[in-house]
Amino acid sequence: MASAVVGSAPLRRRSTAADPLKKVTLRLHARVAEAVRSVVATGDAPSADAFIEEAIIARLRERRREKLYVAYTEASRDAAFQADMTGTTRAFDATLGDGITGR
Repeated sequence: MASAVVGSAPLRRRSTAADPLKKVTLRLHARVAEAVRSVVATGDAPSADAFIEEAIIARLRERRREKLYVAYTEASRDAAFQADMTGTTRAFDATLGDGITGR
C-alpha cells in the first residue's frame, strides 16, 4: 500500500464499507517497535499503522508468490501436465498465422 502525500502532510487512510479498518492489538519486540517509530518520525511512513499494514501486505504477496512457484515446479515435473501443455501448444500452432496477410 503506497502512502499518498500532498505537500508534506500524508493523507489519512480512510475506511470504506467494502474494506473497513479493523482495530487489532499486536505485540512486537521492542527493537521492532522502535524501528517502526523511527520510520514514522523520519516521515518515511505516514503512520505506524500504515507502515505495518504495508509490510503485512508485502509479506502476504510474497507468500502467495512462493506457493505459486512451488506449484509451477510441481507442474514442470508432472509428465501428464507436460503432455497436456504440449498438446495445447500444438493445437494453437495452426492459429499463429490466422488473419495475417502478405505471407
